[in-house]
Amino acid sequence: MTLPITLFVDSAERTAAERWLATGAVWGLTSNPTILRKAGARLADVPAIDQWARAAGAQEVCFQTWGDSAEEWYANAMRLREVAPEAIVKVPCTEAGASVITRLHRHGVPTLLTAVYAAKQALIGSALGVKYIAPYYHRMLVQGRDALAECARMADALLQDGSGPILLAASLKSARDVVALTGVGLRAFTAAPEVLEDLVADQLTAGAVDVFEQHMAELL
Repeated sequence: MTLPITLFVDSAERTAAERWLATGAVWGLTSNPTILRKAGARLADVPAIDQWARAAGAQEVCFQTWGDSAEEWYANAMRLREVAPEAIVKVPCTEAGASVITRLHRHGVPTLLTAVYAAKQALIGSALGVKYIAPYYHRMLVQGRDALAECARMADALLQDGSGPILLAASLKSARDVVALTGVGLRAFTAAPEVLEDLVADQLTAGAVDVFEQHMAELL
């Protein structure tokens, strides 16, 4: 069974994110401390981000925990859930992260294993029972790794048929990255607004629309 494509917008910039959520093609919103900083947001803004994203059509909203220890990661994850009760909590792939995920699952908190750079890490995510695993595609490339092959190994290890963790590819720079990853079995992607724009845009389509409009004007 081949699952349909699922798209998330990777942004906390309200105008840009709402634009794509409103299309109905984007399922949810992802964020992390870097994304929040880029948007000029602070921790106090998390409840508002969760509210406007859902009001714009997001079915799932993801926020990342933080801290200097597993205890802080867990405590801050629970803080996030207090202000955004339905949020999926992102936890980095470390030994401490694994213990935090286990504790969160005991409380019914859905999780996303983030900052994944190798297929072996995806196996940990599967063993933990996370909902999503986020491989960092472009960051792998920057480090000289064969990102496509690594993601293909993840897809082979974790059947993308809805029966287990979903690979949610992140760190994408173009529509070409998304298409390449579909070729090795990935079905879910989180992308910045400019990458989503790249997915939908084509000069030939724009030209065809112009011609249709010109011809329609002659029929009025």
